[in-house]
Amino acid sequence: MKMAYQPSQVFASFTPQTEETKHLPSNVQKGNKLVREVQVSSTGESFLAPDRATVQVVVTSSKDSIGDVKSSTTRRLDYIIQTLHTHNVKEGDVTISKFIQRVDSLYTMEAEVTIIFVDFTKCQSVCNFLVEKLDETVKLHPPHFYHCTKSLEGLRRLACLNAVQNARQKALDVARLLRQGLGRPLAIREEETTEIEGSPRGSANGNDGPLTFQQRIANATVTVTVKVFAQFELVSREKGRQTKT
Repeated sequence: MKMAYQPSQVFASFTPQTEETKHLPSNVQKGNKLVREVQVSSTGESFLAPDRATVQVVVTSSKDSIGDVKSSTTRRLDYIIQTLHTHNVKEGDVTISKFIQRVDSLYTMEAEVTIIFVDFTKCQSVCNFLVEKLDETVKLHPPHFYHCTKSLEGLRRLACLNAVQNARQKALDVARLLRQGLGRPLAIREEETTEIEGSPRGSANGNDGPLTFQQRIANATVTVTVKVFAQFELVSREKGRQTKT
């Protein structure tokens, strides 16, 4: 899983003790409104290339008799299935559907093979082989790249954790600047989440021609950015060292 950190503006505020509160008993000063704190906003970003590809192969045949159209289609289907077995594609990753209709005096049969790949090198090999060996009655659609649900959930969690990590580091930098120690977190709130599909490096197709294999992967890359707001307690340096250890 690839990660990227996006620089963001630091929003920080420091709430010191006042003359009215610093002489209060310690148990009163520890109330939520009187605790010295630092507040920061930060973002975290992570991106992930697709981990799945779907390829559709469509076989079409038109004949005078139902037997001939079935025979013609089945012969090509058998060749496609054999090719998938040769390339060690699992049966559970292959779905076949068939549809027959009659137009005027001709029978037309259309068979669709849907293949799921997790190995993109294997995907390229299978597609290239089928295009080379089969005739124009077989149409191979370009691969469709996407993410499985588990991968997307992990990507969102990672972006949030990156944001929290960045927020804590910024709060720690502010505390050091003020000669204070950073204490416990008082509040962490996720404020905004954005998901963008496309390469974070901006490698979009620069012409009107068909997309290349790598461009399709780049266009299916998902970038998640999370913004968080965090509050941390400010403590004396001695207590901060104890908290850190």
